[in-house]
Amino acid sequence: MPDGGALLVCAATAAELAHAAPRRVVEDALRELTPVPVRLKGREALFCVTGVGPVNAALAMGFCFGLTSGAGKAGTAPWRIGAVLNVGLAGAFDLEGTPLRALCAVVEEIWPEYGLNDGSSVTARAFSYPLWGRADGAPEDVYDRLGLADAAVVARREPAPGTFLPRRSLTVAGVSASFARAREMANRHRAELENMEGFAVAYACARAGVPCVEIRAVSNKVGPRAADEKDFPGALAALGRILPALGLA
Repeated sequence: MPDGGALLVCAATAAELAHAAPRRVVEDALRELTPVPVRLKGREALFCVTGVGPVNAALAMGFCFGLTSGAGKAGTAPWRIGAVLNVGLAGAFDLEGTPLRALCAVVEEIWPEYGLNDGSSVTARAFSYPLWGRADGAPEDVYDRLGLADAAVVARREPAPGTFLPRRSLTVAGVSASFARAREMANRHRAELENMEGFAVAYACARAGVPCVEIRAVSNKVGPRAADEKDFPGALAALGRILPALGLA
């Protein structure tokens, strides 16, 4: 990881963040919009709960970037964010290809709900307005897809091969709860995971010019699932493998 500022580690809930954090960071100490400074293997880090869903995630990222953007000025935070590590749980569309408790490094975030809705589906590029256009400084127009940084960007050492499965993920405000919805989302967008915050976090990072890494543990099958198609406690425990794998704990 480059020495360009603090690492912001964020998750939607205190439970997710506490399971990913060093043992000295306890769940009861974590609050939404309240960054907690932590030292990770000689690296300054901030741990912050964003809240659930894309609106809360965007709000939290704006808060964190605003809080730290004035580092070095009187009365402002003493850190500057140099990279973001977004961690948490996710559902998988196919548990055979992406099994329960697997750790996945998200290579692309997709927002399937932005664009022109014709009553049966949403098409982003049929809409006249990108989220972020070249005239605003974007390298290319951003509509509904964003590439994410490789885990090596935040790592103290290269993760062992196979530690993180590279996967594409959808960010939704409404969790898919039917077979038809899950099938349509997976087929239309060619995604393997579903989460509720990833695109918002990645987009905030893109606008701030900060690399974003996202690693999620598979907790359930997307859509209706049987008892053996979910393991939330096991997925939470798997989050504890992330920082050691990155050489940060």
